[in-house]
Amino acid sequence: MRAPRTLRTALVATGVTAALAVSAAGAFAVEASATAPVTSAGHHSEAERVYVKTVKLADKVSRAKVYRTGENRYEAEIWAKGMRYGTLYTQGMPTRAQHNGLHVTLRPNGKVTSWVERAEPKPKPAVKRVLVATPTLADGVTTAKVYRLALSHYEADVLVDGVRIDTLVANGRTAYGANNGLHVALKPDGQVSSWVDETASPESTAPRPDSSEPAA
Repeated sequence: MRAPRTLRTALVATGVTAALAVSAAGAFAVEASATAPVTSAGHHSEAERVYVKTVKLADKVSRAKVYRTGENRYEAEIWAKGMRYGTLYTQGMPTRAQHNGLHVTLRPNGKVTSWVERAEPKPKPAVKRVLVATPTLADGVTTAKVYRLALSHYEADVLVDGVRIDTLVANGRTAYGANNGLHVALKPDGQVSSWVDETASPESTAPRPDSSEPAA
């Protein structure tokens, strides 16, 4: 986490007295509940502050320098790259703050915990479809619009009278489709083949004579 020029930190305070100070590194917008009044940054004198420890925070960049200022009273200065950009105070109850996805909690015993929000995955860029061919299929009526998306990845929109009735996707393997006796195959190299079912002959559809009748 970089120490920004202008910092905006949200504070959730559940204790009696809690505050997030404004440092020279930037300005904070502070929110606190009505039951948790905000104290000033100069609430504790230097004579009261006793250094306790430095805690490495979850972003692997920031550090919290913890000081004891009294019984159940602690301060935690938040530093990054040699610059202090915030201070948490607590008295009796935890104080919480966050900035740029880094969440920090200072507890009344001086313990500091932190965690980082997971970044949302970046959306995959849309794959561009490039029209490469528009063949007429075997029935003489249907057409196919063939698009290249990537190597060995093609799509074919099957259309009748300009209306799409199917889309074949050949991504590494041949895709097949059929409609009203028309069969279409799209290969992963973008080649399209098609054929029509054979129409039954009149002889094969004529009624057969009843075998119970005597032969003429």
